[in-house]
Amino acid sequence: SVSNWSTMRNLYYQGQLNWARTFKKHDVGLMGLFSRQENATGSMIPLYREDWAFRATYSWNGRYHAEYNGAYNGSEKFADVNRFAFFQSGAVGWTISEEPFMKYLREKRIVEVLKVRASYGQIGDDNVGQRWLYMTQWAYGGATTMDPTLSTSIYEWYRESAIGNPNVKWETVTKMNLGIDYSMFKGLVAGSLEFFQDERTDILVSGSERSVPAFYGAAPPTANLGRVRSNGYELELRVNKQFANSLRLWGNFNMTHATNIILQKDDPQMRPNYQKDAGYAIGQYKSYIDGGFLQTWDEVIGSPAHDTNDAQRLPGDYYIVDFNGDGIVDNKDSAPYGYTGTPENTYNATIGVEYKGFSAFVQLYGVTNVTRDVNLTSFGSKLSTVYNIGEWWSPLTPNADVVVPDFNRTPSYNNGTQYLFDGSYFRVKNLEIAYTATDGWIKKIGLNSLKIYLNGNNLWLWTRMPDDRESNLSGYSGGGGAYPTVRRFNLGVKFTL
Repeated sequence: SVSNWSTMRNLYYQGQLNWARTFKKHDVGLMGLFSRQENATGSMIPLYREDWAFRATYSWNGRYHAEYNGAYNGSEKFADVNRFAFFQSGAVGWTISEEPFMKYLREKRIVEVLKVRASYGQIGDDNVGQRWLYMTQWAYGGATTMDPTLSTSIYEWYRESAIGNPNVKWETVTKMNLGIDYSMFKGLVAGSLEFFQDERTDILVSGSERSVPAFYGAAPPTANLGRVRSNGYELELRVNKQFANSLRLWGNFNMTHATNIILQKDDPQMRPNYQKDAGYAIGQYKSYIDGGFLQTWDEVIGSPAHDTNDAQRLPGDYYIVDFNGDGIVDNKDSAPYGYTGTPENTYNATIGVEYKGFSAFVQLYGVTNVTRDVNLTSFGSKLSTVYNIGEWWSPLTPNADVVVPDFNRTPSYNNGTQYLFDGSYFRVKNLEIAYTATDGWIKKIGLNSLKIYLNGNNLWLWTRMPDDRESNLSGYSGGGGAYPTVRRFNLGVKFTL
C-alpha cells in the first residue's frame, strides 16, 4: 500500500526560440518562451501554471542598449476572467566610456567603464498561498431533526463555509531602477550605485484583516485591497591594488538602505491613525509607551488610571503614557515605537591582503534602524526562570533596568517598551589568516598546492541587545526563541594532488 500524501506527480515542459544577428554596429536579439507546469500531491486536484514570454534586445556599437520584455502569465488560482494577465517591462543603458570623447580617459585607463542604466516594468505575483479564493465553498452540516420522536431526518443540509471573491486577481509590482556602473584607475576602484523603487498594488488582504463589521455573519472574503511602496539605494565599492613587490591589497564595501510604507489597507475608518497599518512600514512595532518608573505612592496615585487592574499598580511599575490624552490608559494608547524587525540599513566590508603565499582577510558586518522584541520574562507562570537583563527596581535602585518582579500581581500595560530593544549591531563576522605554497618542497612530495589556515566566525560583537541574536523571534520561555549566534574557530589544511 502507498500513503496517499506520500506520492507526488510533477510535469513540466518548456519550449524556447532564440534569434540573434549582428549587422555592422547593430546587435539584435529575440527570444520567445513557452512553459507549463502541473504538479500534485496525492489525490489533490493538480496545480497549473502557464507562461508565455518574449524578449527583444538591441545594442548599437556597444554604447546604447535597449531591451523590452513581455509575459502573458496564467494561474489556476484565479477565476477565468482574471486567470491570465500581461506584464511588460523595458530597460535602456548608455555606456558612456565607449563614446569618442572618452577615448583619452579610456586609453589612459583613468576611466575604464562608466555605464548608466534604467529600467521600468511590472511583474505579476500569484504566490497568494490559498487556492480557490474565487470560489464559495460549502461544508456538510448534518441531518435535520424535525420530529422529536426521530433521532435524525432524511433531510440533510450544507452550510456556506467560505465566501468566495470572483474578482481576486494577480498582485502587481511596478519596479523602477536607476544604476551606475564604473571602473577607474587601472582597476583600482570599481563598483556600482543603484536606486530603486517598487510599488506593489492589488495586494490580497485576508478576511481576518479586513474592516468588516461582525454582523456580516461570516469571515469576509479575501480581496485585492492593499498597496505598498518600497524604495532605497545600494552602494558597492571594490578596491584592488597590486604592488610591484607582489603585495596585493583589496577591499569590498557594500551598503544597502531600504524602507517601505503601507499606502493602503482595509483599516477601520474610526481607528486612530497612529494605530492603523496604512502610513507605516510593514511590521511596524506598536507598544504602550513608558515614561520611566513610578517611584512613590504619590506618583502612582497621580498617574493616569488604567482601565483594567488599576488597583494592582505599585511603586516600581512603569508610568504608562496616556498617548491620546483622554485621561485613562487603555488599548487606544498603544502607539508606533522604534522600527520593524527588518533592518533599514545594512553594512558590509571585507578587507584583505596577500603577499607571497600569505593571505589574510576580515569581514565586518552591521545593521541599524531595526527593533528586536526580546521577551525575556522573569518568574513567568510562577516559575523561577530569571534572566540577567539588568537590575530590578527597588527603593535602593530607582534607576533600574526593569520593573519590580512579582509572582501574583497582574498589572495592565505594565511592560511598556521594556522588551523592545535597539537591534543595531556591529560584528566581526569572519577573519582568516592563511599560507599557501605551490612550489619547492610541495612539488617534491607530489602536491600541486598546500594551504594552512586559521579562521573564525562571529569573533566580536557590539550591540545594545541583551543577547546575541540576528532573528526577531520572541523570548526563550515561549518555546520560540532565537538560537544564540555561535563563535567558531577552525584550523585546517587543504591540498591538491
